[in-house]
Amino acid sequence: MSKKSNIQRLPVEVDPFRLVDQGRIFDGRIPLNDFPRLKEQLFEGGADDVDKNIVNVHLEFTRTDTRLPVVRGTISSVLQMTCQRCLKGTEELFETELEVVLVSSDAQAEKLQEGFDTWLVEEQQMFLRDFIEDEILLALPLVIAHEKCDAARKLIEALPENEIDETALEDENPFAALKDLKLN
Repeated sequence: MSKKSNIQRLPVEVDPFRLVDQGRIFDGRIPLNDFPRLKEQLFEGGADDVDKNIVNVHLEFTRTDTRLPVVRGTISSVLQMTCQRCLKGTEELFETELEVVLVSSDAQAEKLQEGFDTWLVEEQQMFLRDFIEDEILLALPLVIAHEKCDAARKLIEALPENEIDETALEDENPFAALKDLKLN
């Protein structure tokens, strides 16, 4: 069976089960602007370099050893993220490998053993950009930070207990006036 490769331009909508039967491989580049949910996660300044505003994609539609239809591949890019410590932009090399089993129903997904990531294909259609964007969002790190930077705001250090001014605390407490109220 010969495998065909589509370089640069990825189709928008595909029948993934047919692509599995054909053993198709796609290599392409997609602008970051085509991923609206991902763009919300990026640093607003963004990158000026065109190559840094591209997502590189390699997808193989194939079968597992147990004949399950699967999409395997890699997704990579250089993403301008927001450092959660200093709130400035930081360039992050993003690369993820994926292996997702294609299912046509929730019942079919439940029958699979644990350890498989699944993608529900409704009406034999798959929007490749949605699939790719979901995989990127799932693989993003929870915390993004420079190795060394100063925090945007200094932390407030707790005062030792003997230096706490309790009358000042009572004045700030909205319930301080209730302390003197007695019920008969």
